[in-house]
Amino acid sequence: MSAKRSYEYARLWVPLYDTASLAVTRPVYLIEAADGFEGFAAEKNTTLMGLFDELGRAGWRIDMTPQRIDHPPAEFQMLIDATLDEADHAVAPDQVAHAVGSGGDPAGAVTGFDVYPMRRRTN
Repeated sequence: MSAKRSYEYARLWVPLYDTASLAVTRPVYLIEAADGFEGFAAEKNTTLMGLFDELGRAGWRIDMTPQRIDHPPAEFQMLIDATLDEADHAVAPDQVAHAVGSGGDPAGAVTGFDVYPMRRRTN
């Protein structure tokens, strides 16, 4: 008799990326889970597949077909700005702040996201 499987679900919000290089155009991405959002600063040269690989090592399976969100709510921009500000003022700049550069965030406002469903087994 097999145990019932249970899953944790989330969504990965990736600011629109350069399709030619698959590089994420903003050095931050968001994970939406049941308890809200969390923002993460990443290297400027982070690729989409790099994000997937990183999350896969944490046990996440990601649906490769995203939903395009062309007009994200203002709170996403606020969360991204807060995440980048936190990175800029990191206690250990060599660990985090280099992700966004010394001049802050030059990319401007987020105008769209690709949103990928995520799941991982919890048992």
